[in-house]
Amino acid sequence: MTLGICVVGAGFWASQMHVPAFDRIPGARVVRIVAATQDSARALAERHSVPAWGTDLAEALSDPDVDVVDVVAPPDVHRDAVVAAAAAGKHAICIKPLGRTVAEGEEMLAAVAAAGTRLFYAENVPFIPAVQEAKRLVDAGHIGRVFRVKANEGIGHPHSAWFLDPARSGGGAILDMAVHSLEFCRYFAESPVTSVYADGGTFLWADETDAEDTAVLTVRFENGVLGQCEDSWSLVGAMDSRFEVFGTGGRILIDNLHRQPIQVISTAGSAAAPAGWSYPMPIAGMVADGHLDMLTHFVECITTGAVSRSEGQVGLDVLQVVSAATTSMTSGKREDV
Repeated sequence: MTLGICVVGAGFWASQMHVPAFDRIPGARVVRIVAATQDSARALAERHSVPAWGTDLAEALSDPDVDVVDVVAPPDVHRDAVVAAAAAGKHAICIKPLGRTVAEGEEMLAAVAAAGTRLFYAENVPFIPAVQEAKRLVDAGHIGRVFRVKANEGIGHPHSAWFLDPARSGGGAILDMAVHSLEFCRYFAESPVTSVYADGGTFLWADETDAEDTAVLTVRFENGVLGQCEDSWSLVGAMDSRFEVFGTGGRILIDNLHRQPIQVISTAGSAAAPAGWSYPMPIAGMVADGHLDMLTHFVECITTGAVSRSEGQVGLDVLQVVSAATTSMTSGKREDV
């Protein structure tokens, strides 16, 4: 059985991660690209020999060759695309954040439940090879009982203008970046979040947005584990992607970005290396950042009916924490989740 994939979106994550990953996954084939413009849809389709492209999602959903809709578009597209996919009897994969609000996430899960289809939350962090290896070591008891977890996710500036428009993005660095950190912390705490305190501000990009570009969250889990998330659009220089797990018998540090022995950071960029990114990378981003393993897992779950490690409920749970953190930013108090 080969699953037909319709990819919604033609930006960085679609063109550099998801579509190339599907090219390498047995049992999956991208059969349609739907994008904001005909030109962007055509360009991505032609690079990967995808037979159909366009701007009309309804037309794509009427195609019997489409089994799964992979939503890799801005957050203002997520709810409508997933609800439409469910109504058409198609499964859906949705990149983070699941929605702009908790209400949107709940609507998406309700639509899927009513249709009897499945929704997968495309959060790549638990599928990063280094993170999976760290989890294996923790589960084997190498660092004792986990009592604290920490994550740092930072970039210098969002790569597209829509991030800076809360009407489209749904928020700032918390909704865009802290969702990764929160999921890392939850993955190792293995417990629901009970409360969160958040502080932050708009320090670098106040002339472009009123959304926060920097935030620090402290999270308490039901089992007592303490979490800390440092997330921003204000990291001058390049990027940050580090994770730590503290146990009663040791600790683990994962530096997922600075894993190569040489770093090249350019403000100008070139055809070989876009501005602001560190190159060369010894491992392709789709592999090193877990996208290939994540999408392979989703394809296997759809094919076999197995329960996924990242069903849509995971994305909704993260939105609940984000909502409480956003409230905390205003109230100045720790908020229950």
